[in-house]
Amino acid sequence: MNKILYILSMFLISNLTFGQKLKKNEIDEFTKSHIQTTSWETLSKKHPLFSYARLRKIDSVYIFDVKLMGGNKVFSVDKGENLYIKLDDDEIIKIYNTEYELSNYGEGAVGILGSQSLGVYLKCSIRKEQLKKLREKKIIKIRLYSSNGYREADVKSKHAKKFIKMMNLIK
Repeated sequence: MNKILYILSMFLISNLTFGQKLKKNEIDEFTKSHIQTTSWETLSKKHPLFSYARLRKIDSVYIFDVKLMGGNKVFSVDKGENLYIKLDDDEIIKIYNTEYELSNYGEGAVGILGSQSLGVYLKCSIRKEQLKKLREKKIIKIRLYSSNGYREADVKSKHAKKFIKMMNLIK
């Protein structure tokens, strides 16, 4: 009985421990590109904008992926639309969406939580100087413009700290 409880508790602890990880670090067998991808990190878990982010690097190109859920109305995000990121020194960073995205059920979810909600998965272009700032300064707020106006959310300090660690996994 004690052995079962021990195994069960270890399983729960390992599943409840959230840490920033490099989920992928490999060379593509066909293109020979070096691909690195971090795990998803929470930016905001509050209405009106639930949001998660991760960083990808393919050779020397960085891609900032963002999953967003907000509201129960269908919305779209145009190609070239900006995602605004406000830093703790009041600087605003603008990164742009590289593809047109129409919200769909589960698109903004990470795992099962939110899989029944409308969301989008944005792939944003990010420059090296922007990346450098995001590795050093805390995010305090994000804003996204869509076909239904804009949505914004504050980023808690604990999420901002984890985000900085995640951004520093890929150099």
